Amino acid sequence: MARLKPALTTALAHVALLAAPLALAGPAPGQAASQVRGHPHAQPKQESAMFSTQLRTNPSPVQAGRPATLALRVRDAQGQPVSTLDLSHGKPMHLFLISKDLRSFAHVHPEAREGEFALEHTFESGGEYMVLVDYARPGGGAPVDRHPLRVEGPSRPSPALTVTPTTQRSDGLVFTLHGGDAARAGAGGAHLHFAIADAATGRPVDDLEPYLEAMAHFAVLSADGKDFLHVHPLDSKPGQGVAAHAVFPRAGLYKLWVQVQRQGRVVTVPFVLRVQPADTSGPVGVPGHGAHGSHH
Repeated sequence: MARLKPALTTALAHVALLAAPLALAGPAPGQAASQVRGHPHAQPKQESAMFSTQLRTNPSPVQAGRPATLALRVRDAQGQPVSTLDLSHGKPMHLFLISKDLRSFAHVHPEAREGEFALEHTFESGGEYMVLVDYARPGGGAPVDRHPLRVEGPSRPSPALTVTPTTQRSDGLVFTLHGGDAARAGAGGAHLHFAIADAATGRPVDDLEPYLEAMAHFAVLSADGKDFLHVHPLDSKPGQGVAAHAVFPRAGLYKLWVQVQRQGRVVTVPFVLRVQPADTSGPVGVPGHGAHGSHH
């Protein structure tokens, strides 16, 4: 395999986990969910910057271990259906399907289908999930909506979330996190660097491939599910791994998923780190380039 040019290799963008709260635009608690295309199991709408999304599933309820259709309808500020979205990294929409205990993670991509954006997905276990919807609004902007989803069926034990070792292995790669123990909320942020080595040789990996028009994707979710971020990379030299300067909104546990592609295979590696309280003596951090996020 030919090595990538330096301009195509990766360091993750400076990021901030600060984003405007999303306003709930669905029915009030206790009211019946609105219907979409005659389906009574459509879920409440979620609104971002005057655009809104509404999720429906088939079947309803979704059953663990069985394929289910997830379909989202997008409406503009006038309530009109939006059937075409600007592409973001080659896709009109990115979905992050994350279980409430943060053990299950999927980054998937619905496609336009009869006025909706839909895909099929099989959830491995039952329980509560978050459906995080990242899409490019026509005319600019990248809101992230969220929808709760209950999946019926046997659930897995949910051990307490704890800080992970700084080295994780997956699919022949070894990821080592540097800087996680120094992460602080608020001012100054935290520099997180992930060295990536070949598990067989121990040598730094210098042949990563573009995944969805980027050399890496980086997702972060707070332990309580309130703060989420999806960020894309900047350029760097081969063999240097990936890095991010993250500005966290508050202290606590966060789970991070790093996604890279090598030899045609996407590798997803999770880490859990504890962000310490803010150091109020420093300057206030600002949002960085390429961050799509939400606070709920």
